[in-house]
Amino acid sequence: MAEIKLFPSKPEISRSFFILRRLAFAPGLLAAAFLPWAGLACAESAGLVLVDRFKVADKSEGFSEPSGLSLSSAEGFLWSVSDAEPKLHLLGIDGALGNSFKLPSLKGSDLEGVASRKDGSVLVLQETDRSILVVHPTDPIQLTTVPLATLKGYSDAAEMLVGNPLNKGPEGITVDPDTGRVFVVIEGKPRLLLVLSPELTEIEEITPLDRESGFMSDRVNDDELDVSGLAWSASSGVLWILSDKGRQIFLYNPETRTAETIELTYMKDGDRKVVKHPEGIALDEPNGLLYILTDDAEKSRLYVFDIPEF
Repeated sequence: MAEIKLFPSKPEISRSFFILRRLAFAPGLLAAAFLPWAGLACAESAGLVLVDRFKVADKSEGFSEPSGLSLSSAEGFLWSVSDAEPKLHLLGIDGALGNSFKLPSLKGSDLEGVASRKDGSVLVLQETDRSILVVHPTDPIQLTTVPLATLKGYSDAAEMLVGNPLNKGPEGITVDPDTGRVFVVIEGKPRLLLVLSPELTEIEEITPLDRESGFMSDRVNDDELDVSGLAWSASSGVLWILSDKGRQIFLYNPETRTAETIELTYMKDGDRKVVKHPEGIALDEPNGLLYILTDDAEKSRLYVFDIPEF
């Protein structure tokens, strides 16, 4: 199995650029962002501080329906997938499309979420097949399929998902690099958080993401509220759960099983803008940056925000 060069030359827009922009927007914010987690009341009313945004849609490369986002192991790059073609895509932090890894067509349909792991593998969600692809981006590409139904403990989840429509499957995935645990969110019905063992052999926990836990929105009713992306905060031990229809981020604490929210809005030219059709989320905590990927046809964008201060 031959290794191939995963990463093209570093994007023209470097991380140092983002850091400088970030400090220009909010001096002192970098230190504040890493204070101990101390309640999220301010997050409910605060919008986001925009650093930059970049066009990402590239129909010619099969990246016209972006879905899922994760930091890669190489500085300056992110992993993503698309519903358009069975490929795993590498993006620069300036939104530029880098290498793409073609997956077998039968294995690469209806891709939704993506998460990188310490061993270099990348986990990719298939929604309709209810499975996780373990991808090693090598030449030739190495791929293993792990159906959720084969995991120990899945029967408990299956009982809760008896009436779950085919298009309401797993939407977001992320990894706690310290423990190796894998988190998967099911869009509905009902919305569920699954905690998987690092070996992808067992579902260790199943938690409903319901109104009692803080999953509610003024924009849509409970049945329509979705979850579309997922990221893990190593500094706080909190999951950042993205909602497309709710246009908000739920900050979910697995210990207390409660969530607070951040509205997906930001100020530009004196007007408050809304981030439309968010599908992927990634946190770069060392640099204090939050990435949001949207699926909006030719208007698809990679947004870069400051991580909100708590």
